[in-house]
Amino acid sequence: MRNEFLTTEPPEGETAVALGIFDGVHRAHRKILEAASQTGLEPWVFTFASGQLPERKAGAPLLLSPEMKYRLMAGCGIRHVYAPEYASVHGMSGEEFVREVLKDRLHAKKVFVGYDFRFGRNASCVAAELAALCGENGMELTVIEEMDDMGLPISATRIREAVESGDTRTAFRLAGYPFVIDQPVVSGARLGTVHDLPTINQPIPEGYCVPKFGVYAAAALAGGKFWPAAADVGVKPTVSEKGAVMAETHLIGWNGDLYGQRVPVFFLTYLREERTFDSETELFAHIADDASKAEAEARSWLDTYGEALLALLGEE
Repeated sequence: MRNEFLTTEPPEGETAVALGIFDGVHRAHRKILEAASQTGLEPWVFTFASGQLPERKAGAPLLLSPEMKYRLMAGCGIRHVYAPEYASVHGMSGEEFVREVLKDRLHAKKVFVGYDFRFGRNASCVAAELAALCGENGMELTVIEEMDDMGLPISATRIREAVESGDTRTAFRLAGYPFVIDQPVVSGARLGTVHDLPTINQPIPEGYCVPKFGVYAAAALAGGKFWPAAADVGVKPTVSEKGAVMAETHLIGWNGDLYGQRVPVFFLTYLREERTFDSETELFAHIADDASKAEAEARSWLDTYGEALLALLGEE
């Protein structure tokens, strides 16, 4: 039995395959993934390697790291992901994609897509054409209908807009979980440690969605549990390359070394915009006040939603 989640090896038996980019793995995406996971066949995903997504060609920032994207897929019951480079398949016709990828490589018997799925050379084929091609190749296609929120389709675009404006509540409502950063922790200037307010520093790479600059109540997952946290997003030249955007997070109650680890930090509530202070002493007095407010907000949020979020992340 194959154990690798992300794999280029073909499956050993027949499969149910969910097709899509799935940036954000939001509520509508999870309907597709969960449907593929409930067929009795081994559930797979066909997507594209991050950094090669069609949306990236238009400059749309990514909502999730590959690691978090696949973790959320696994939480929906997906067993394996096939994610080739976009360039390796984008020139295929619809017929070639169905025959060579879905039938010959992935051994699909059931295929699941969203209502707006397009495929084939130049994304010229729609779901109706996919249904006909699947039927010709012994596969059954299921199209998952649109999922709306406030009268509009749930989409990665709407989530990006909410994140970039600091609207954490809308981002949470659309995605089904708070916006998350889980980039590797890097070393910083250690000023927080000197003031008994140690932080983890996570640069946000170019090409990823950046939350509105400012201070947030947050929840950080470390050591298998959530910690209330205060997160500050902005440009931190003392702990990063000049001009790089950084998330700097104080985990309330945590005592340990997290350097090099991918620590998921979930953004719960926007507290205030960034400010310039006259002295380091004044700065850290405000950080301590931020931490107190963030802790109250985070504990209240975690009391309500914490267990469900752990389950979604496979941390039950």
